[in-house]
Amino acid sequence: MDERTEQELTAYLDVLLWLETASVAEIEGALSVATAPAREDLELGIQCLMDTDRPGLANYFPNLVNRPTSLKEIRQKFSAMAQSMDQLEDSLRRRRTDPTYPLMGYGAVLGTLAKLQYLNKITPSQRELLLSELASLKGGGLRLDN
Repeated sequence: MDERTEQELTAYLDVLLWLETASVAEIEGALSVATAPAREDLELGIQCLMDTDRPGLANYFPNLVNRPTSLKEIRQKFSAMAQSMDQLEDSLRRRRTDPTYPLMGYGAVLGTLAKLQYLNKITPSQRELLLSELASLKGGGLRLDN
């Protein structure tokens, strides 16, 4: 390996080690002042960590998620997801008129997302974004797209 490649790899490793413990604010600050090559290293490092040690970074840097997806897309692609989301949508609809009606299907959706990640059908960063989307739907009682 030539010296230049060795230096680039060492610098990138330093970026990865820093990203493992840096706060989101620190990462955002570094991205805002980084030169083009350093920014590329930061973005690549963030993408790597999103799908390994720090999937929560997907919530702060959704533009860096590889192959972003949505609940609507996952629902269309996997019938088990469609069933659990139908149940959740039905209970959310009923809760509008009867607030005591139990929320059903939410755990099944969560479990299905976990299983899809386990089966490598979605990445940790995709799951993180889907969980955020699901939480906003649950909190707002909004309609889940058919």
